[in-house]
Amino acid sequence: MLNDQRSATGSCGSYVEWSAILAGAVLALAISTVLMQFGAAIGLALHSPYRTEELTSGGALAIGGWMLWVQVSSSFAGGYLAGRLRAPVAYSSEHERETRDGMHGALAWATATIAVVIAAAVAAAFAALTAHDPEVAKVTPDVERIRHNTAIIFAFVTASISLVSGVGAWWAATKGGEHRDDPLAHKHYVTFRR
Repeated sequence: MLNDQRSATGSCGSYVEWSAILAGAVLALAISTVLMQFGAAIGLALHSPYRTEELTSGGALAIGGWMLWVQVSSSFAGGYLAGRLRAPVAYSSEHERETRDGMHGALAWATATIAVVIAAAVAAAFAALTAHDPEVAKVTPDVERIRHNTAIIFAFVTASISLVSGVGAWWAATKGGEHRDDPLAHKHYVTFRR
């Protein structure tokens, strides 16, 4: 009712539509989960950034490329859905609609990112409580330094990929809003009706 009233009258209410944001975040999480499972099945999984002896430079590059693809493509899909599902605001400029659509895409990306961080923290805490590695006591200072540097690089690359995917979610949401406002027929490409 609020969305219909706001789009009809342009009244000042909350312009954040959590239903569209959550829908985009859920889609992004689902796509990234499926793609990460597929990547793990073909060997594109990284168990720990500290286990440098398992990685070659080519393997690290493949894993980094796969992570980039998974996060950016899932963020694009989630952002697009959030922008497409957001109700347009009547009597607003094109720039205003684009900005609000982009913000909804960014919020969908942020919601999905926070959900992944929480899940990873829970998994890491569980792994720390249940795992005991007797080899940890045998680590030399050189190996520890290499592991530390690798973890720093891994964290930087992961943060960079997250930033790129956030920008992608914003852009995709603006495209979703554009396709919502300009009746774009997708049935030339995808249809389930005859």
